[in-house]
Amino acid sequence: MKYLNNLLLRYFLHKLSPELAHNITLKLISKGLFFNNSLSNYKNLNIKLGNINFKHPVGLAAGFDKDGEVFHQIDKLGLSHTEIGTITPKLQTGNSKPRVFRLSKDNAIINRLGFPSKGSEYVKKRLEKYNNNIPLGINIGCNKDTKNQINDYAKLTETLGEYADWITINISSPNTPGLRNMQTNELLPKLLSKIDNKRKILENNKGKALQIWLKISPDLNDTELKKIIDTSIEYNIDAICISNTTINRPLKLKSIHKNENGGLSGEPLASQSTRILAKAYIHANNNIKFIGIGGITNANDAYMKLLAGATVLQIYTGLAFQGPELINDIVKELNIKNKTNNITSIIGSKANEIAKGLYPNE
Repeated sequence: MKYLNNLLLRYFLHKLSPELAHNITLKLISKGLFFNNSLSNYKNLNIKLGNINFKHPVGLAAGFDKDGEVFHQIDKLGLSHTEIGTITPKLQTGNSKPRVFRLSKDNAIINRLGFPSKGSEYVKKRLEKYNNNIPLGINIGCNKDTKNQINDYAKLTETLGEYADWITINISSPNTPGLRNMQTNELLPKLLSKIDNKRKILENNKGKALQIWLKISPDLNDTELKKIIDTSIEYNIDAICISNTTINRPLKLKSIHKNENGGLSGEPLASQSTRILAKAYIHANNNIKFIGIGGITNANDAYMKLLAGATVLQIYTGLAFQGPELINDIVKELNIKNKTNNITSIIGSKANEIAKGLYPNE
């Protein structure tokens, strides 16, 4: 019955515009009206990244809970962790509508949201009011009209860092003009150095570790990717999130909205983001951890991310098309595939093959 109800709800939501459907979903979760999706504790799927323990690898990517509306309820979907945001220092409305397009024939979404955010003070009040039940990350970005991008990120880390298990620096959205340039120009080491210093101050004040993650684009070339990894290691970044959305448009796209401007997420992103993840894992030589994001629409996609080098995984677009059953499917299948081993034993084990575009059938 629960599965049938979820199917009917998803059918209804997909008759609405993507943003309206999203807002209704948030409201249902915030009111506790979404179905409780309790998962068994599969001990062989327990995983640790630094000081953070995850009961299994599958969590929620940023973009779903932009303003921290449901972080205290989202664990009921069976997720192991959640990341709110992207949050900007000041309130901003983002780009004009329509700005989200459902590519139903491709299991994909194109968005050009442009960091709509109620601002850091709004989110801070919610973080003060509610407790999170699973590890919590906060994804941060600069305001579109900022005069100093680095100061925006530093201010957000200072304001929100005490409430998070990790802060994710988002400099890879394609929908804020000039933002992606920070990945490859002289601002990156300055940014990471300043955030690392802010992190150390917070750690001294709160007496517990704060991790810093960096979210990057899947559209980087190999030279750019290696430089970002080296710089991240130099400035003590704990993990690199691979990846954000892509501006590429695969020729196989079928939906009528396939040529809309913005970032593409979902199934068509899977192979591109997984391959760059594998390349990153190989170059890093175990000196930094990786978060696998992008195109996870089934259990095999999730497994490939782990084989490519991800320690934990994040999903979003796949949930929009399949609902919470996707979490069940992934976790249960990972448990079957990894029945006799600890999950850490497979991380990066097929990175060399995947980096070459060879996807092992396991």
